[in-house]
Amino acid sequence: MNSNAYAMIMAGGAGTRLWPLSREGRPKPLLPLTEDRSMFQIAVERLLPLFPPERILVVANPDLSAQLHAQAPNLPAENFIVEPLGRDTAPAVGLGAIHVRQRDPDAVMAVLTADHHIADEQAFRKVLGIACTVASEGRVVTLGIHPTGPSTGFGYIERGRLDRVIEGVEIFELNRFIEKPQAERARELVADERYSWNSGMFIWPVHRVMAEFEQHAADIHADLERIAAAIGGARYNQVLDQVWPGIRRISVDFALMEHIHEGISVIPVEMGWSDIGNFGTLYDILSEGAENDNVAHVPREPVLLDSHGNMLISGRLVAAIGIDDLVVIDTEDVLLLCRRDRVQDVKKVVDELKKGHRNEYL
Repeated sequence: MNSNAYAMIMAGGAGTRLWPLSREGRPKPLLPLTEDRSMFQIAVERLLPLFPPERILVVANPDLSAQLHAQAPNLPAENFIVEPLGRDTAPAVGLGAIHVRQRDPDAVMAVLTADHHIADEQAFRKVLGIACTVASEGRVVTLGIHPTGPSTGFGYIERGRLDRVIEGVEIFELNRFIEKPQAERARELVADERYSWNSGMFIWPVHRVMAEFEQHAADIHADLERIAAAIGGARYNQVLDQVWPGIRRISVDFALMEHIHEGISVIPVEMGWSDIGNFGTLYDILSEGAENDNVAHVPREPVLLDSHGNMLISGRLVAAIGIDDLVVIDTEDVLLLCRRDRVQDVKKVVDELKKGHRNEYL
């Protein structure tokens, strides 16, 4: 593993499709969704065999940064890079990049997130280490996920010619990124072995990150350089607070990735990856081997009669008779009932609460 490789975990996801578990004051990265550790703790711990704590950085808002540091006290406090407010992934990546560059201008940076489920962590670390090696040559590397179905919730990656094989891992030239498709187009893409899901994980040298910003998003680049000039000085927080609210809000895919056509590689990988974006994907992870396909996170053994395919999360005993394919989330102040085939619409409930200024439930 390269001694100048850094991992940057983006932990700013609101997780509105996991409401009411995920709230503004306790968003998805802080939650123990798949086991008794939080998503963030899992994300950090699966990196530790590859990256020492001093080379794991985290980008999050001020309140969340403090809570995340409490969950991972082995990471140095200065490794929590505060973004004053969410401006989507491109500015977050850039903010991380200027801090890594300040430490080592020749560093490679792996951009990761705090809310991915990865079943095969050993495969993940092997591929990530190889990606860092390839990126050290000046290339941009992304991990492509083998599709398990025609998802319309992910972007896709088309790979080109095989470039090389390292330790049995194939590395391809990347042809293009494809935005989230409609259902018919998604079925076409999944049927073609050239296409992978876009994982949103990117590995690249920090000088290449900044060069791509300068070429494809000059306004963001200028704002980032203003902030970079203040790093380590007494005025850093003041400059950050002045510049950040005006920085353009845009994803890294739209700002950079869709415009990069040279020196970019994709590594297709199968590692049991899921982006836990809603209760449907969480159910898929937790329901393997479950009796009658029911998932129940409750303090006492539930009583489920003639009920199948449900996900039930509550702090009290749950009993059900003759219900199928429901999501029931019972918190102290909210009870959510939703059909499993409508989990994408949970965000609409959050939108309605915002419209009604019912902020105590957000």
